[in-house]
Amino acid sequence: MIESDPQCRVLELHNQMFLCPQDFSYRWNIDYETLAQMCGLSKSTTYHWLAGQASRRTAGLPYQRIMAVADLLLENAEQVYPLLESWQSRNRSS
Repeated sequence: MIESDPQCRVLELHNQMFLCPQDFSYRWNIDYETLAQMCGLSKSTTYHWLAGQASRRTAGLPYQRIMAVADLLLENAEQVYPLLESWQSRNRSS
């Protein structure tokens, strides 16, 4: 890809997307179990992300990026849903 390529710009923006678990959970009313499933982690890890100050752990940047992308998808669900269905159908037939 070249620098002026729109796809390259999208990937550059993607690499700058981060959202902490507390903000994501609060915004979408997501519990630690759902967050664990979404990130492919144990419930105990996500519990510590959302726990009180004494046992709180910080989510790594890759997981914060997953939450940022999920936030974008949820915020634009009506427009994104048909695109995701199409993508899923295309990848099932491969």
